[in-house]
Amino acid sequence: MTKNVTERRSSSTMTLTAKDTAPSLTVPVQRHRSASTCSESSASCPPPLAARIVASAKLKIKEIEDKDSSGFLHYVDDQVHESWNAAVKDAHRRLLYLHELPVEWQENEYVLSGYRFYHRSQDCLKSIFMLHNETMNIHSHLIGFIFFLALSIYMVNYQFPNASLKDFAIFVTFCFAALNCLFCSCIYHTFICHSHHTIKSFTATLDYIGIAFLITASVMVVEHFGFYCQPDIANRYMIFTGLMGCVGTISPFFKCWDTKEYRPLRIAVFLTMGFSSAVPVFHLLFTHGLSASKEFFQMATVSVMMYITGVFIYAHRFPEKMFPGRFDFAGMTSHAIWHVFVCFGIYFHYQASIQFYEHRYAYSCGQVSM
Repeated sequence: MTKNVTERRSSSTMTLTAKDTAPSLTVPVQRHRSASTCSESSASCPPPLAARIVASAKLKIKEIEDKDSSGFLHYVDDQVHESWNAAVKDAHRRLLYLHELPVEWQENEYVLSGYRFYHRSQDCLKSIFMLHNETMNIHSHLIGFIFFLALSIYMVNYQFPNASLKDFAIFVTFCFAALNCLFCSCIYHTFICHSHHTIKSFTATLDYIGIAFLITASVMVVEHFGFYCQPDIANRYMIFTGLMGCVGTISPFFKCWDTKEYRPLRIAVFLTMGFSSAVPVFHLLFTHGLSASKEFFQMATVSVMMYITGVFIYAHRFPEKMFPGRFDFAGMTSHAIWHVFVCFGIYFHYQASIQFYEHRYAYSCGQVSM
């Protein structure tokens, strides 16, 4: 019996025989410390899984840095700076190809040539009068800005001599929003070639804010004159539109907003802002009838069609997507075509505003059956 016990004690486990306890039981000898007895402060306890993963990652990073004896990481960083410097140097002699630009400036893979890349703001301004792939983008809205500025001055002085203060404020807000959108667009496309990414991003933010402001002001014109005799309803809708405008105004301040990955989201946000006007429009259709509303919204419908057509062309990048590089000269691309449709949209909405003003009492205060 003594020999048996000695042999069992010498093994890795201790077995209690039927003499000691009824069922046979095998007890491990200190294979793991019980979780209940292992405190986090104990040095003998294994670290948590998350801590081990973090420690392993830090160790691996240190190993990579220690083994970077050839300076590979510094080499990659130097290559980025050399690409930037080479682009700035070459851009003073000629227009660049897409692959010559730093990656962050490569926005449209279907426009292959005609790029500017300047280190000084003066050079960006001088390029307004040059031929490159942004020429149409700049001049389409620059001409539109000059034309609509003259139209706004005429409207304010001669078009509405008997307008109330609120009516006048609505008109001025729309005109200012349109001019702001066109001007900010010109600024953005002039400085999109600036080698300092901060300046490029700032002008892009101005451009997006201008778009959001124009959409908001355009919808408010419809709500103000459509519910002219129901000011409480008009004010509620205008507050809602203002909140939607805040989304479009705040979003561009996020760094990710002006990236290629978020391009579909940008388009979706601006489309949502525009289509938010469908709620008050359907309200007016239900209240005043289809025939009266059709006449009231005639010019506004044309304006909306201009905007939708332009956005459709811009979103599908027609025609440069079908013929890459063919439309680089002077920038005859989808973006420039969209700009032209935006100018038409603004003009027809201006005409719609005049129509709204002239028929505000007949439409808003009269009840016409469907």
